[in-house]
Amino acid sequence: MKLFVTGGSGFLGKHLIKRLLKEGHEVTAFARSESSAEKLAHMGCETVIGDLCRLSSYEEQLAGHDVVIHAASPVKFWGDWSFFQRDIIDVTRELFDAASRQHIKRFIYISSESVLQNDKPLENIDESFPYLEPNSYYGKAKQLAERWLIERKSDMECIVLRPTFIWGPGVSALTTMIEKINNGQFSWLDHGDVVIETVHVNNVVHAIVLALDHGEDKQIYNVTDDQPRSVKEVIGGLLDTQNITIPTKNMSSRLVRYLAGVVEAIWKILRIKSDPPISRFEWSFVGLPRKYNIQKIKQSLGYQPVISVTDGLREMKQGSYLAEEVKEEIKKVVSG
Repeated sequence: MKLFVTGGSGFLGKHLIKRLLKEGHEVTAFARSESSAEKLAHMGCETVIGDLCRLSSYEEQLAGHDVVIHAASPVKFWGDWSFFQRDIIDVTRELFDAASRQHIKRFIYISSESVLQNDKPLENIDESFPYLEPNSYYGKAKQLAERWLIERKSDMECIVLRPTFIWGPGVSALTTMIEKINNGQFSWLDHGDVVIETVHVNNVVHAIVLALDHGEDKQIYNVTDDQPRSVKEVIGGLLDTQNITIPTKNMSSRLVRYLAGVVEAIWKILRIKSDPPISRFEWSFVGLPRKYNIQKIKQSLGYQPVISVTDGLREMKQGSYLAEEVKEEIKKVVSG
């Protein structure tokens, strides 16, 4: 197929493009800058440089493609609502309508579990679960974009994939965790015993590949590793791949929930631009259980995880060791 991909230079996008090219698809990747375009071109795909917020900078380039995969999204959970309205909702709507005008056959939207993240536990949740008011602007914007896509009438088919926390080699959240540990800001909530779900980046990519020609129009599909784990297992496993000692500091989830609400209120009243030290979204991510039913994607798309948690962590750890070995060799060369 001939595929148009947004977010190609991001964490998910890089893994996705590599898989698509390996399978023989023609890929056009959208880039916001010359440097990103160069990296994408080096991977072997065509590139379009433009501004997703300016439809005129890319609409004509959509012509001739079979599928648009919209994976671009700011990884940001705090800020002015106008930012999320423009960069998530408006961009998605304009891209969808433009793709429809250009007679694209299918539009695949990469949503997020944050569309349901509220201040309540989410257990055995399937795609029929009613929408809640998200506790982050990011989740609210992704939800509104998702709902608009499902309701929008078009001859173009639309598939919505809703992955949980995406992890794997190069995940930026790991860097953030390590920074918090180094700054003494990391703490478990209720000893990290809360059970949540994750999805390895290769499993998300596999789901996207299946969605190229599987799945029903206007349907949402949850995507997970199909292996619920405790927060301590999730974060501890990621830290172990970098040989980071797992912290022991612990706080009460109930206390942190109260503090997060107070801090958010102060930040909003004083219009503070920087991210707050704690938010309700961050609290809910590690303080509330989340388990998803993925029978729908298994039955409709034939999805099964292609990499297990154990294998994914092993590969990350081997990659970390390799990086350290390369660093040591460089040191030897430099020292003579």
